[in-house]
Amino acid sequence: MPSLKVYDMSGKEIETISLSEDYFGIAPRKDIVSEAVLNELNNERRGTVKVKTRGEVSGGGKKPWNQKGTGRARQGSTRAIQWRHGGVAHGPKQRKFGYAMPEKVKKLAYCSIMSEKIKENSVVVISEIKYEKPKTKDFAVTLGNLKVIGSKTLVISDKKDDILKKSAANLASAKLIYLNNINCHDLLNYEKLVFTKDAIQNLEKRLEK
Repeated sequence: MPSLKVYDMSGKEIETISLSEDYFGIAPRKDIVSEAVLNELNNERRGTVKVKTRGEVSGGGKKPWNQKGTGRARQGSTRAIQWRHGGVAHGPKQRKFGYAMPEKVKKLAYCSIMSEKIKENSVVVISEIKYEKPKTKDFAVTLGNLKVIGSKTLVISDKKDDILKKSAANLASAKLIYLNNINCHDLLNYEKLVFTKDAIQNLEKRLEK
């Protein structure tokens, strides 16, 4: 059964928590993780690109010259694709790139990533992160106490906190997200994961459902 030490903001160990082997101690499925990340990236894509076809370009209703007798190639409209100001053939259209994945597959992806991160000792648990006023220096000191300041660090909190959000905003090597916004791409993209105690316990409850 995986167990993680819990630290306070000064970096002092205060307790140890145990996590379920079924969710945080499995053999990683790289194929599932790859599929989940691709799904998230596709869901973020905005398929708003659009070009006009010959039927959508304004003008060109009149035949430019007679069908026969001019010696020139026959033309039906000055908005055909070979004309300047004409439409575009087979151009990009508005579309949705996103698609739905089964919840069981998503959960397996999260379990695979978390199991691997715990195995690599890349997960740190802190009892809470709370400041009286927003200050980037205080946030950097906290990460330094947890010995993750030199790495790309993802901080996951369970409760929304504007002071914490502002404190973390200007630190280039770290990113703060809330548990409701957790995603596979961020979990993979950062070297160290710092969870508040409530966040990792609620993540376990979410995976149990």
